[in-house]
Amino acid sequence: MLQLWLEFILMAIFIIISGTYLSKYGDIIADKSGLGQAFIGGILIAMATSLPELVTSVSSVIVGAPDIAVGNAFGSNTFNLVILAFADLLQGKGPLLLRVNYSHLLSGLVGILLSALVVFSLILSHFMNFNLSIFGVGIDSIILLFTYIVTVRMIYRYDKKNPLDPDDPVKEVDPNPDYTLNKALVGFLVCAVVIVFSGYRLSITADQISMLTGIDQSFMGSIMVAAATSLPELVATIAAIRIGSYNMAVGNVFGSNIFNMTIIFFADVFYTQGVLLDNVRIVHILTATVGIIMASIILIGLFYRSRRSFMWMGWDAIAAAVVYFAGVYLLFQLGLNVI
Repeated sequence: MLQLWLEFILMAIFIIISGTYLSKYGDIIADKSGLGQAFIGGILIAMATSLPELVTSVSSVIVGAPDIAVGNAFGSNTFNLVILAFADLLQGKGPLLLRVNYSHLLSGLVGILLSALVVFSLILSHFMNFNLSIFGVGIDSIILLFTYIVTVRMIYRYDKKNPLDPDDPVKEVDPNPDYTLNKALVGFLVCAVVIVFSGYRLSITADQISMLTGIDQSFMGSIMVAAATSLPELVATIAAIRIGSYNMAVGNVFGSNIFNMTIIFFADVFYTQGVLLDNVRIVHILTATVGIIMASIILIGLFYRSRRSFMWMGWDAIAAAVVYFAGVYLLFQLGLNVI
């Protein structure tokens, strides 16, 4: 048992380190390729930092642990949102959301939409036995991917027309003169390989720990695995806060949450025992609902822009954190008591 926990921790450390450098190389690639701010914060870096979640979830369904796969996707979303509460504490006095612009409302709402689609699909499959598929992939997963592609295009076009606030830090000189585009691409690929291996081993050890300890797969995926694979987002967000790039920090979180929902499609593709969402526990609706509530609180705070704070944190960040920890407690109770 001790060996399994040590391997789990070691693989998590590999993911943290590789995910951090993956984010760095992704930033360099975005800068040197001229993809623009939308891809830097909300799309490219978000996809880069979400690669651990993708690899771990796909590996989980391959080894026969679909609940870890789905729980990882939803759990990472809730963990990412609580990262914003931590970032609010780090950035100094006053609410963090006062420092970012309204354009994040769009990406936040898209994240809620995708989560709601999965919840709706879980309800249909579990209570109405509705599980249509195409070549073994659930029609719900296909709709999810299609919705992601359409909405990401909307976000990109909106960002082109409405760039981030002009008072955000502007890179007037190349911040990475020692890196060429090709060097950054090689570094990105190396980190990706490490994450693929680490994510695969992480999913195997998580499944084994679940079986030996009696800890439910849903809880393992939604809390422990999700926290481990979301640490690159935490590092990237803290780094953005330290340089005063608040829009980058918030964009990375919302962008990661959007991409995380497509993980369900890719996991479904590799799941060979039927339609993925038809073979996971209904308890995932709880994790998804917690994420939707947290995102709604943050978006309301972004729109309302209250200046009131407590212990340097905005009340929206505090409320989101309270919802998160309440959800963790409820999920733990359900994981132990619900079959």
